[in-house]
Amino acid sequence: MLRFYISKPLWMLLAVSACSPYVYSQEINGFSNGVDAVVASYQIGLRAMDAIAIRQRDAKFAADRTRLILLPGCDQIAATGTPPKLPDCAIVTFGVSSAPPPNAVQKALAGAAPAFDALKSYAAALTAVTLANDETALNQATQSLTTAANGLTTAVTKIAPQAVSAKGFMSPAGGLLGQGIEFYLDRRRLAVLRNTVQAVDPAVDNLGQVVSTALLDIWKQQLLQLGPTMRDDAELLETPSVTSLGSADYLAKLSALEVEVDAYTQARAADPTATARAMEAAHHQLAQALMSSNGQDGAILATVQAFVASAGQLKAAFEVASASGGPSKAPPETAK
Repeated sequence: MLRFYISKPLWMLLAVSACSPYVYSQEINGFSNGVDAVVASYQIGLRAMDAIAIRQRDAKFAADRTRLILLPGCDQIAATGTPPKLPDCAIVTFGVSSAPPPNAVQKALAGAAPAFDALKSYAAALTAVTLANDETALNQATQSLTTAANGLTTAVTKIAPQAVSAKGFMSPAGGLLGQGIEFYLDRRRLAVLRNTVQAVDPAVDNLGQVVSTALLDIWKQQLLQLGPTMRDDAELLETPSVTSLGSADYLAKLSALEVEVDAYTQARAADPTATARAMEAAHHQLAQALMSSNGQDGAILATVQAFVASAGQLKAAFEVASASGGPSKAPPETAK
């Protein structure tokens, strides 16, 4: 009579493999897409804040009839130094010898960049693990995920030193990948994802706070631009003298106002804080699902889809707000 004995480590791996990571590939891909939209919102916001700062500066220049000059660095076309660098080229007031520093909002947003970079790299690495279709690809994807996870926790350490860093990541050369999982790619994927996502979950919550603050700053500044512009243009159609406008002029002003109202309405409906919370919830649900090995759970997909929808709405709102332009004069409360 033949008898088969399964060693304890292999038996444990077989139990772990009951839930294939492919079951969660849709959720992981959705999470990654949502993170991409969040990062894109941040990048759109950075450009928008730069444009707002320039418009406010130009409005002040125009009001004061300021004497201006180009920095001497504008004449240099070859980079110098180590590493090579071009000097600043900027419009400054006469007598000033350096480019103006960023305002407080711009500085705060720039400081949040490591959080967004870390989240994007981590989400992309998660997707790469689920897509790896052979041992070599999985080894590379796992190494990338380990690097991304460590980068994410490093970003948390810099941004929130009081936070407890996630520990226990395993590299492709040892740990989980040295316990027989190499024979079954599915089991290896699950083990890698389970170990990393669970360990990183607290760090994602910490970075979520940074993401929320940065996106909320952008959102507030855009509304401060859109609101006064909309009101100024509405006043042109509210005065009794509107009856003297020609038909074409009237329609042009009305069309412009309708675009501004649509942009303001869409921007106002976005909720950066809710988007960040949805990201945290999606990642937390994914971590729980990978640990439970109970197969696909509709609640996980619903949570991820809610995050993707919220992130997409925010990105669209930032795009519309940025494209709508800004006022010819600084709003009552300017970026500081």
